[in-house]
Amino acid sequence: MNRIPKLLSKTKLMRGYRCHKALYLTIHEPALEPPIDDEKQALFDQGNAVGAFARTFFSGGVLIDNKPWDFVGAMVKTRELIEKKTPVIFEAAFSYEGCYARVDVLTYAEATQKWSIHEVKSSTKVKPEHIQDAGLQAWIIAKTGLPIESINLMHINNECRYPDLEHLFTSVDITQDIRDHYKSIAPTLHGILTAIRKPTVPDIDIGPHCESPNPCEFMAHCWQQKNIPPLSVLNLSGLYKKKWDYYKEGIINIDDQRLTELNPLQTRIIECHQKNKPYIDRAALRAAIQTWQMPYIYLDFETTNPAIPRYAGTKPYQQVPFQFSMHIQTSPNAEPTHVAYLHDNATDPRPALIPALLKACGETGSIIAYYATFEGERIKELAEAFPEHEKALLALIPRLVDPLPLIRDYLYDPAFNGSFSLKSVAPALLGAAESYEGMLVSNGGEAQRAFDKLIANTTPPTEKAVLKQAMLDYCNKDTAIMLPLIAWLSA
Repeated sequence: MNRIPKLLSKTKLMRGYRCHKALYLTIHEPALEPPIDDEKQALFDQGNAVGAFARTFFSGGVLIDNKPWDFVGAMVKTRELIEKKTPVIFEAAFSYEGCYARVDVLTYAEATQKWSIHEVKSSTKVKPEHIQDAGLQAWIIAKTGLPIESINLMHINNECRYPDLEHLFTSVDITQDIRDHYKSIAPTLHGILTAIRKPTVPDIDIGPHCESPNPCEFMAHCWQQKNIPPLSVLNLSGLYKKKWDYYKEGIINIDDQRLTELNPLQTRIIECHQKNKPYIDRAALRAAIQTWQMPYIYLDFETTNPAIPRYAGTKPYQQVPFQFSMHIQTSPNAEPTHVAYLHDNATDPRPALIPALLKACGETGSIIAYYATFEGERIKELAEAFPEHEKALLALIPRLVDPLPLIRDYLYDPAFNGSFSLKSVAPALLGAAESYEGMLVSNGGEAQRAFDKLIANTTPPTEKAVLKQAMLDYCNKDTAIMLPLIAWLSA
């Protein structure tokens, strides 16, 4: 059993709010926690960027820039600035009875001689966990004796449009929300601190808290302890919250006879796994695909969706295409031609991407996209943003066809393991050679992060060249893989 740190950060304590076991394992079994991967680091980086941008809305602020592990130094500097009644302090640090918190923005009002807390979040609305988070922070600060006037949460304003970033944030006064549950904070903390001081890990069952508000770092460990199989009621397609009702009844395996009220897709998945045999309605697949028109144009977009918008008229988190791959097949036996576009600088990718897209798509033929809803929405957004291309872009929408719903309706293989993503379906049907394993860029998230590096001035040219090729290879694979997939479905 490891020693409990003298100070527990608010971030760690919030794990305890969610699950005593999660915080216990964080402290006493840290080796069980997976290392921070690129995806999670990108989220941290995004949050830091949003926080830094929020500071620009407060003039004359003083940043406490001690290293994250320099708790004492940060608190000493905070006290000095507070004693001087510094009007705006960024990253002020406080502790009380082993609980440590830093405030995104702390402001002082001379008229009332009180302080206001401003917490910055990257979400587009106030969430319940934000109230808990800010409440814990306010409790720690209030216990140090600092008079608090108000507690505010700054979140992303989804109505903001670049370049008018003056309205990027909406500030919500959550003082009353925190007052409403303030008395529960001390007992909650007492329960958390008592649990982590015990010699054995808390006996807490898995549940919705494992997945919400985001997947717990110890989810794989805890689920493995419960012997949850790779495919169970907990990841059966379309069960949503009902899966936890089944779990509470002891229904975990998908062959449990008590598993009732299933839709046709869920029933089919279960039957295929029970028989270890695929289901396929070839006649229905052929009939659906025969309605598609040659030439077949296989399309895939890669997009970026920054919290702080970069391009004219875009809003926070809007998916902006920066790359496409297209394979064009003029007849069933013809060799396909490949067309690709990848934007490789920090300018708006859309003005150059749109003409390339329209030229490659031509005016006839079915445009085949896996989960075509995504491509369709991006095309609509491009049409709205660039009215000079609106007519031509909107003409692409009726031509979109999608193999995904056909597979859901007429095909299931146990090798899908419950997933209908292209990365699960294609290798299952076509063989392991169609796997994305080993690719430098192997999913959409990695493509986004690669794009950010590609357009950054700080990225060395040699690294940019490697990234560019990796991005082209990945997007190319997403359309190239559909050629044999559609041929297989049509056979």
